[in-house]
This record gives sequence, C-alpha cells and structure tokens, in this order.
Amino acid sequence: MIKKAVIFCGGKATRFNNGKPGPLKSLIKVNNEPILLKIIKIYSSKGVNDFILLGGYKYQELKNFFKKKKIKNIKITVLDTGYNTETAGRLLKAKKIIGNDRFFLTYGDSITDFDPIKAYKMLKNKRKTFLISIYKKKIPYGIIKQSKNYLSLYSEKKIELEINAGFYIFDKDVFKYISSSNESLEKKIIPLILKKKKNKILTYECNFWHPMDDRFDRIKLSKILKK
Repeated sequence: MIKKAVIFCGGKATRFNNGKPGPLKSLIKVNNEPILLKIIKIYSSKGVNDFILLGGYKYQELKNFFKKKKIKNIKITVLDTGYNTETAGRLLKAKKIIGNDRFFLTYGDSITDFDPIKAYKMLKNKRKTFLISIYKKKIPYGIIKQSKNYLSLYSEKKIELEINAGFYIFDKDVFKYISSSNESLEKKIIPLILKKKKNKILTYECNFWHPMDDRFDRIKLSKILKK
C-alpha cells in the first residue's frame, strides 16, 4: 500500500476575496475544520501516514499551523515551493523528498469519496502507471456550439461531463514530463501524459466530489457534509 500523499497547499483564494489574494485556501474552515484536515483524513483513514504539503502563498502560516496541530501517528512535512510556482513546478521541487515510490497527489480544496486502498488495488491489478480520478456530472442545460460564422444547437438534453476530480496516483515517471517551475500539471503535464502514455493510465470514478472554489461552494459543501 502507498503510504505517502502529496497535497498542493499554495492556493491564494482569490475567488474568496474579489480577485485579490485572500486567506490561505487550504486552511479555510468547512464546518469548523480546515478543509485540508478533512482531505488528510480521507487518506489517513485508509492507512496513509506520510504527508508532504506543497506550500507557497502564506507558507509560514501553513507551517505554523502544523507546529501547533499534531496529528497522532501522522508525519507532516511542509515545503516552501514558491509564491507563484505552477503546480507541476511545485511537484518538481518535492522530487527528492518524494523519492522513487508511488505516491498519492491531490489539491487542498476539494472533498471526494476517493478510496485510496481501492484505487491502489485497481492500479496494481491493471498494471498501470498513473491513476486519474474523474467525477461524472450532468449539466441540466441546453448546449450551444459556436463556430466562426454561426451558432448551432449541439444538444437540448442533459450532457454528462467527466470532470477531473484531482485525486491522482503517480510514480517517479511523472517527473520525466516536468522540466521547469513554470509548468502547470493540469494544463500541460497531464495532457502530455494522456497523449504519450495513454495505455499506462487508469481512471477511477468518484461517486461524490465537490470543490471549494468560492464562498458559495463553501456554504454548499458545509451543508452536504452535515448531512
């Protein structure tokens, strides 16, 4: 079983603060608990006990939080990966401490029913290298398709989209695709892996996933989790 989980924790929460840097996103509370702790529990409840937090914006605040907040049988390492570093660049800066073993990777701002043990067993049984979680969401609107000169109705019925839920399993091969701190995991590295190593990728379907991008998401997520 994989014991190491890496979490992006440099979010500036601009959507919480009218487009300007706001509170440290991963420490924003949902039902009186920072969302980051809820994410850590997703993993720790399944035996994952070594966490690498990729900080940047308000790095010292994140570090100080975990100096005061000790979690039994859990190792927390907080790394300063830079204020404006892109996601793939943050991961690259953690390469040495991550080592050569497989690791979980996610973001510090969404909750899901992702099961680390089930995901790992699927990956191992299928003999794949990378795992990407998805969430199927139905859009209850008509879809309009636009071209240069005209608009055409694409669909009047519900469309089911496969959303990247942001819970991954990678191994050291992911670093072969990252060359600088200016690269985005979502915009460049994952599309590159999908293009070059399609037969090495496994998808894991989440039945529940909810982001916390702004105040409305936070309120909605709070209500869902209370239920």
